[in-house]
Amino acid sequence: MSEWVNTFKGAVLASEYDGATHMNSHMYVERFDQATWGLLHAIGITPATMKQQALRVAIVRQNYQYLRELRGGELVQIRSGFLAVGEKYFRFLHQMTDVESGALLATADCVALQASLERHESVPLAKLLQDKARAHLVGGDAPPNALPA
Repeated sequence: MSEWVNTFKGAVLASEYDGATHMNSHMYVERFDQATWGLLHAIGITPATMKQQALRVAIVRQNYQYLRELRGGELVQIRSGFLAVGEKYFRFLHQMTDVESGALLATADCVALQASLERHESVPLAKLLQDKARAHLVGGDAPPNALPA
């Protein structure tokens, strides 16, 4: 198994929390989205490569688990890794933790595929891309979910 990829680090800003100083739920999703770009970059998928190849990445399933509310000023980090890589999809996991305590705060378990911008349908992942993703396979400490066929 590979090491996790550090994909995000930041603080909960005043503009991101409610009157009780809890981070708004849409901010968790935004942070996980930023982490997704970091993970995709680790395997060679960037906005430039997608444009060159006329492809996009489509997230077809996202499952979030919130374990503790974040408060204003807290520092968080996200580590990410792949759980499974198929011919047409990859499944990855983001784990958000408190920088100071190391406590797990939230997770995002996602399944994604590549799709043609021209044909509007999924396409097989290039062998090199599959190999790079497999190099970042992480342990099975994710919730058990059925994988797509």
